[in-house]
Amino acid sequence: MRHEIATTLQRAAERAAAAACICLCAAAAVAAQSEGDPPAGGIARLTAATRQEAVDCGNSGASCAIDPYDLCPHEAARYSVRLITPFSRVASAALEARNNAQPLGRMGAASVNQWGVALYVAPADRSHAAEAIRRVEIRRGDGHVIHPKWTTLGPITIVIGDGATRQLSRGFFVFPIETFAPTADLNLVLVGQSGETACTIDQLHLSTLR
Repeated sequence: MRHEIATTLQRAAERAAAAACICLCAAAAVAAQSEGDPPAGGIARLTAATRQEAVDCGNSGASCAIDPYDLCPHEAARYSVRLITPFSRVASAALEARNNAQPLGRMGAASVNQWGVALYVAPADRSHAAEAIRRVEIRRGDGHVIHPKWTTLGPITIVIGDGATRQLSRGFFVFPIETFAPTADLNLVLVGQSGETACTIDQLHLSTLR
């Protein structure tokens, strides 16, 4: 009888130990997978904390506040393309305020978030190949085509290479913030007077934007 009880208790202990091992191994696997996954990153709505980070970014210089948001360098002969996010709005304003020795305006998180995320596309300055923008769309690597929810076009006078001026058009194209989620590469399609051109913003670049 005592032998049977001892055997039963031993088997129960072995089962408990095996179950504990399974739980610990599973937890370790999840932890390892979590550590190996890159952070989601990407553009987000501004908070009080990230607003201060944007101010600090602007005070640190253009390499933080401006350069990461200048897109499509291969199209620089025709267009100047800049992505404008809530974070970059505050950062660029802080940079301008610093450079001009002026105080930064209020620019609260709530009001800045209302302006959304936009692409500002203008003709390249001092280039004979500069073009007037007419339309922009985004084609995601997952097959989705996204059109701006709001577009504003307006005239702009630029100086071309020989010092002469041309009257062209620039545009402000507002997209849903989810458009720029770093889950797929983006093809940014620019449609101008001579037709369509495109550039790619890869997931890695998207994940570094704020």
